Amino acid sequence: MTSTSHSEPLRLGLAVPMFAAPGIPTLRTPSLERLDWTLVLAAIRSAEALGYDSAWFSDHLFHGRDGEFLESWTTLAAAATATERLRLVNNHLSLGFRAAPLVAKMAATIDVISNGRFELFVSHGMREREHRSYGFPWEPDTARRVARLDEAVGVIRELWSGSPISHEGQFFTLDGALSTPVPAHDIPVWLGGPLDDAVVRVVVERADGWNALPASLAEYAAKAERVDAACRAAGRDPRTLRRSLETQVLVLDDRSGWDAWLSYWRTLREREPLGFATSDMFPDDLPEVSDDELTASCFDSFIIGTRDEVAAKLSAYRQLGVDEVVCWFMDWPRGDSLRVLAEEVRPQLDTV
Repeated sequence: MTSTSHSEPLRLGLAVPMFAAPGIPTLRTPSLERLDWTLVLAAIRSAEALGYDSAWFSDHLFHGRDGEFLESWTTLAAAATATERLRLVNNHLSLGFRAAPLVAKMAATIDVISNGRFELFVSHGMREREHRSYGFPWEPDTARRVARLDEAVGVIRELWSGSPISHEGQFFTLDGALSTPVPAHDIPVWLGGPLDDAVVRVVVERADGWNALPASLAEYAAKAERVDAACRAAGRDPRTLRRSLETQVLVLDDRSGWDAWLSYWRTLREREPLGFATSDMFPDDLPEVSDDELTASCFDSFIIGTRDEVAAKLSAYRQLGVDEVVCWFMDWPRGDSLRVLAEEVRPQLDTV
């Protein structure tokens, strides 16, 4: 892998806990038992006060316990007026839920409201059930969805110019479309998700940043090498592509803290079945895994451990070229990882 040169410290982002999913198998918001806007806003404000660099807002229509999920754009708009410094980023914004030209207008508006702090992370859409349940068209062919994403990013960037745009493409038709006011700054575009060949091509050709899903150090290195190789093949310097890793984070005092957290998670799993909202993702017959299997998997793929262990793993990802880690805090709001990572772990990180 071609190593990327970094003179700035590793950035830290908050994956905003916009849905309650007690005991969820993916461990995204496993300790949030009920959705509460005051808690969500408190997390965002705490992240800003603690020096986090960004807040990332997921995009689903229903998920987790009882399906409750705050809508991405409106939540982001509220956060824009409640913060002053945090960069504000969509997280896997599904273009199947909103027309791309409207996304361009919405993005520019958020950027103006936030005084140039917005970044757009768009996705080709990955959950069929959400689209069909709301009556949104669903394209089962992944290659066509990615092709639509490719064209959409081009259309969005054109509209940000502030000039009338006419466009006749495979998926979008515009006739003198005008999107003003223009963004307050040059909005970066992030892409990510599962890395098939089509997605890699669009990342290389269209994106300012690439977001990776949770991965062990070895898995991330392999993904990064694939992206770097595609950059080189296309004549792009891999160092021009920003890198973020979206993953689960849990900072422990010692190993007994993990045992206690795991016991709590299993209690929630038994007490709070996810039910209808996620039945397409987690069927009733989802096989159980042993504590040993879950522990090994989590410690490998996520960022879990004592302060020193977490600092070491963050530094290792940094050495692999990660610019920013987007943190799903596994113990929030009951635990203290959000604060500890910022105040006690971050100062240990070496600048690569």
